[in-house]
Amino acid sequence: MCKRKRHLPKSVSRRDILRYTLAGAGIAALGPLGRGMIPTASGAPLANHKRIVSIFCYGGYDGLNLLVPVTNNAYYNRRSTIAIQPGNALDIGDPDYKLHPSMTRMAALFNAGQAAAFRMVGYPDRNLSHFISQDIHSWGVRYDFNSLGISESGWIARYADNYATTPMGAASLGLGRPLEFEGGSTNPFLAGSLSSFNFSRSSISSNDHQHRLAALGDVLQSFSGDTLTTEAKTALDQGIVLTDQIQTAVAEYLDDVTGSPFKDTYPVNSRGSLTTPGRYMRDAAMLIRGGFETEIFMTGFGGWDTHGNQGNETGNQANLIARMDGAIGAFVDDCIDMGVWNDTLILISSEFGRRNFQNGSDGTDHGHGNMFFALGGALNGGIYGPPVTESDVADNNWLGYGLDYRDIFKEAVANHMGENAATVFPESQDINTTLNYV
Repeated sequence: MCKRKRHLPKSVSRRDILRYTLAGAGIAALGPLGRGMIPTASGAPLANHKRIVSIFCYGGYDGLNLLVPVTNNAYYNRRSTIAIQPGNALDIGDPDYKLHPSMTRMAALFNAGQAAAFRMVGYPDRNLSHFISQDIHSWGVRYDFNSLGISESGWIARYADNYATTPMGAASLGLGRPLEFEGGSTNPFLAGSLSSFNFSRSSISSNDHQHRLAALGDVLQSFSGDTLTTEAKTALDQGIVLTDQIQTAVAEYLDDVTGSPFKDTYPVNSRGSLTTPGRYMRDAAMLIRGGFETEIFMTGFGGWDTHGNQGNETGNQANLIARMDGAIGAFVDDCIDMGVWNDTLILISSEFGRRNFQNGSDGTDHGHGNMFFALGGALNGGIYGPPVTESDVADNNWLGYGLDYRDIFKEAVANHMGENAATVFPESQDINTTLNYV
């Protein structure tokens, strides 16, 4: 499968150009233009509203150092300086596997029965390219779209087309428009930061968001037109309503009286600013608290391509894990406080795993089979997928393909969201595994 290029297609229409232009203006053209879908936020977390939060770790994390096979001698023989020692790893109720010591919040969820790990996760006909492997995970299709009779589209785009067609049905936080959202007929919500989701500042005033919003609203109320200009007004109407709703949700979340008691527990960097995963996970919490109808959130962060100086219990990878674990922990606390943890499912994935052995730079090179994770208040905790044997590590460069990543996501769609997974992941698989983790 070739990597999809990020540019407008040759067949782009005037309507498409309008949508992209309005989104680039900072006020977001939402939904298929002409449907007249005005965003609606209830102002409080929606009851009995299922949601998935997909966290993608770009670069290929080293799953063997996250879910550590502490009784596997080959693992320690092939990783003389970067292996996680059994006495330092975190117990999760399994004699053969423990977690990296930086995963303290996730370990607590495992011990509460609210976390699951998946071993030997991959796809058929492995590819060790970051970009191609990322695309495979984004599409949710391994081979040819034409043979399936569908156009190129990401798995979240297909979900939104079928089950979340409203303006806020699917949301990308901090990732721009990832391939998961490409294709389809819906136009998802894309935001780099909710706190800055407003009109751009002007040279006249550095605080003119509300003035611009009110002025444009007055202009639109007196508007009359047809065809494309009417569609432009619809898109602007949606953008104005959403911008106001977002700013209200942010303000109420940060309010000392009515806001989140966990807003200050998201991890910060040495400068006192929120870390990247901390900001994205807090933005997801803001949308949930604001009462938006989002069913699929996607976010993620990079830095996981640890070819050198990977570290073990401490070091580069440990720092990445700690940032992710801290952000997830604060988000879980928020979800519990809002009463939505049982309706929330977090999926953690990456494009591939690493080599079974460390390289000459005290790091690990590209591999294949990996460890994925799921967290949620109502899932069936435990470890799933084929066990990692001595031979799997000693006799191979990397872990093999023993569990198709799509089976994890298909059960999230079917068992958690209650929808038909075949419409989202339509391709037949070489390996099919019933997990029932949720």
